[in-house]
Amino acid sequence: MEVSASISVLRDASGAAVGTLGLLKDIAERRQLEEQLRQSQKMDAIGRLAGGIAHDFNNLLTVIAGRAQMIISRLRPEEPIYRDATLVRTTADRAAALTQQHLAFSRKQVLQPQVLDLNAVMTAMEPMLSRLIGEDVELAVVPAADLGRVKADPGQIEQVIVNLVVNSRDAMPQGGRLTVETANVELDEAYARRHVSVPPGQYVMLAVSDTGAGMDEATRSRPSDSSERSREPASAIGFA
Repeated sequence: MEVSASISVLRDASGAAVGTLGLLKDIAERRQLEEQLRQSQKMDAIGRLAGGIAHDFNNLLTVIAGRAQMIISRLRPEEPIYRDATLVRTTADRAAALTQQHLAFSRKQVLQPQVLDLNAVMTAMEPMLSRLIGEDVELAVVPAADLGRVKADPGQIEQVIVNLVVNSRDAMPQGGRLTVETANVELDEAYARRHVSVPPGQYVMLAVSDTGAGMDEATRSRPSDSSERSREPASAIGFA
């Protein structure tokens, strides 16, 4: 436990010292909130940097895709280079979609929240996730019954799921089991006090867990970083 201590002298009406008063205050929660604020500020800076890079990269992709389309329009489908030009255009389009996700992350793009069924989103992504993690990792998708609806941007939700799944895959180089599941949960006042900006109440949880080793104690003792994994091999996000 981390505490702050203060000591003051007690005096009587004539000003003579008659004793001392010591005060100990638990500041562990304040330290935790300060660390969360520092991490939030760091992520905000990273988001602005990512947004600037994504914006410039998107401009380059526009030129690449446009020129590729011009080449395609001048070719016949049976020509050998037609397939190469089409691949360039398709790849540029996929890269452009990725940059749009980065722009959304950096808040430089207007989000489009919708009422979503996370079970449906998760199930629709299952084939893609299976290809993403490879044959050495077993994927289990566990949707909860009677799951509540959430309001969120579909693209961002998919990006979050992909990022968590890739992180889990990288933590299991020899293979293992990866579980993506949903649940209805209630976050109480104690949880809200430990996590700034999260009010207590009913939430929908999306959790990604794996059989990877996670971080050791030495790594855990360092200041937290979004790129590091918790010792408990699981990540979860909640939606009001």
